[in-house]
Parts: sequence; structure tokens; C-alpha cells
Amino acid sequence: MEATTATTVFVYGTLKRGFPNHPRLAASGSPFAGAASTAAPVSLVIGPYSVPFLIPAPTPSAGRLVSGELFSASPSALADLDLLEGTHLGVYERRRITVLVDGTSREIEAEAYFANASYAEDLWRRCGGEAAEIGEYTMEHAARYVPPSGRSPGVSGLMDAVRGFLATTPPDK
Repeated sequence: MEATTATTVFVYGTLKRGFPNHPRLAASGSPFAGAASTAAPVSLVIGPYSVPFLIPAPTPSAGRLVSGELFSASPSALADLDLLEGTHLGVYERRRITVLVDGTSREIEAEAYFANASYAEDLWRRCGGEAAEIGEYTMEHAARYVPPSGRSPGVSGLMDAVRGFLATTPPDK
């Protein structure tokens, strides 16, 4: 029998412990592997339905160190996460990221779900660019989160909401 290799996944939003989508991660048997933060600045913004989107820093001055959690995902758990994150629909893409394990100086490679490159920078701009970046998705953000069951019908509900959001003009501040 072939051994299965677990993948370390960095989660920064609704999949964290105590957050709305964590039960799905817990049900997959993916053990918590520690708290961590990104080793280099990335952009984390809140999009439609209070969904967090991680984006490679679009400009040299953009980005923050983002805090999150590490989990060890089996190949089947990773496939389930890919489905949840809509990688097949172009919502997110799973990419390698270097993270710093909290309380240590140890950097490790993990995988994280980033906003798909086809719209990531436009989303960052539409959210407000650097002014909209956050370093942590909090319970306050999660309180406004709309789960898939409360969104537009169909699996493309989030992607439709992103497209609609990008087509609107930001409110004056």
C-alpha cells in the first residue's frame, strides 16, 4: 500500500479554529499543527459576503504579515478543501507560501488559498488597496460572514458576487 503524504495548509480566515468553516476542516481529520504568520507581507482583504481573500502584495509597499493557523491535511482532505475553496471554478488557487511558526524562528513551506490571479489585483484595488488590508481575519469579520447556503444559488455564487462587486464603484469615504 502506498503511503499518503500530508500537506501543511496555512489557513487565515473562515477555516481557523472557532470560525464558520472550521467544522469542515475538523471533519476531514486534519490536525492542528500550530499558529503561524506569513514570512513576507501579503495582502488580506475582505470581499463580498465577508469572505477573506489572500493576495500576493500587488505593490512594493503593499501587504502585511498575516496571522493564521497550520493544519496537516491528507490528500483526501486537501481535495475537499479545494472543492470548498472553488479552485475548480477559479475562485481561489492553492499556492505555496513560506510561514513563520509562532514562538519560533522556524520558517516552513505550506500551502494557502489565494484569490485567483485572474481577479486578485482588481479585487485588492476595489476593496481599497493598502488602506483595506488587514493582518488578521477576526471574529468581528466572521460575524458578517455569509455561508454558501445564504448566498446566491449555485456553486458560482461567490464568483458571481466577486464579479458584481468588481463592477461597482466604491463608495466615497
